Amino acid sequence: MQKFDVILIGIGKTGKILAKQSAAAGKSVAVIEKSADIPNGTSVDQADIVSHFLVHKSDFVKLHPGLSFDEKDIWYRRAIQEKRRFQATLVNNDLDELEKLDNVTVFRGSGSVIFENEVQIKSSKETSVISGSEIVFASVDRYMFPEISGIDTCPIVYTREMLMDLVDLPKRLVILGGGQVGLETASIYAGFGSTVTFLDEEMVFLSEEDEDIAAEIKKALEERGVTFKLGSHVEKIVMEKRSSLISLTSEGQKQEISADAILISPCVDHAANDDHRTSCSMCISPPFSRVGQTEREARAAGCNVLITTIPASSILMAQVIGQTTGMMKTIIDADTKKILGAGLFCAGSDEIIIIIQLAMDRDVDYTVLRDQVFPHPTIAEAFNELFSV
Repeated sequence: MQKFDVILIGIGKTGKILAKQSAAAGKSVAVIEKSADIPNGTSVDQADIVSHFLVHKSDFVKLHPGLSFDEKDIWYRRAIQEKRRFQATLVNNDLDELEKLDNVTVFRGSGSVIFENEVQIKSSKETSVISGSEIVFASVDRYMFPEISGIDTCPIVYTREMLMDLVDLPKRLVILGGGQVGLETASIYAGFGSTVTFLDEEMVFLSEEDEDIAAEIKKALEERGVTFKLGSHVEKIVMEKRSSLISLTSEGQKQEISADAILISPCVDHAANDDHRTSCSMCISPPFSRVGQTEREARAAGCNVLITTIPASSILMAQVIGQTTGMMKTIIDADTKKILGAGLFCAGSDEIIIIIQLAMDRDVDYTVLRDQVFPHPTIAEAFNELFSV
């Protein structure tokens, strides 16, 4: 039996960094990655990257509103095939890089702990067992299925990773649970042409965000084709031939919804961040990105705030590329002139939010961005108008 100082089950960004650091420290490292052994499929770590890939592909379909569902399904199938090739390249590049390092051994297969310090590896070719002083799950599932009658036996219930590998585009997709994963998936599949229904037990949409930002995001997703049923409690799921019937209570009324695919979305908010100085983004169309405090948080903290907002339709570059949905918002401390936070719901927000984070990290006045000369035309030059207070 091979013995290692560290066994990493899964890689992803975190696991890759840990493997390099451990190997550099002279430790023997075993890296186990199942997605390298499975030609199709999406690992948890890859799902965030795949979401960006698919939302981009779905936007192409939205540019052709006259397509039939069968024609949209062809676009979707092509996108899934491209996604699989893209994933294979990502994984193999990472593993090839790690295999070149001294002290690192790569195993292509799925790993599971069978004893305190032993891991069983199953691949398409063989099953083996290795041992390690330290076992780290660098890629783990981040949620569990809720307790709903019939959910365990329904064959069309999926996690995000499973759903994004379906070859056929579901005509009717029902998403159970709120949070970033559900909204990103709703944006993707509504873009491809699925009828998407979003069921959430919460009565308030994106309650952690300011009302104006949340309302703008909800409006954009509804225009994309997503139906929201807030305050919905799902009671049971019954399989009927190739589809399922979901029984729920919404706004005090008993209802039933048919679905060809059901996504279980974890109620984990990735866009909200405990570290307010770290920017984050939600991969919807257009992307929503923010950093720092919301207006509500800043006012609750007793800050004397200046609030500025501009519609994305006023941004010249947004007009040029035909993506005028959304808005920009910033929260400024009127006394110190420091930026307290910002929410950007517009094209390119996931790229330019770091500019505001950098300004906050360097503790500069908001006027630095107001007076900065940006390339023209770009989304970033909208900061000149956004910070003009």
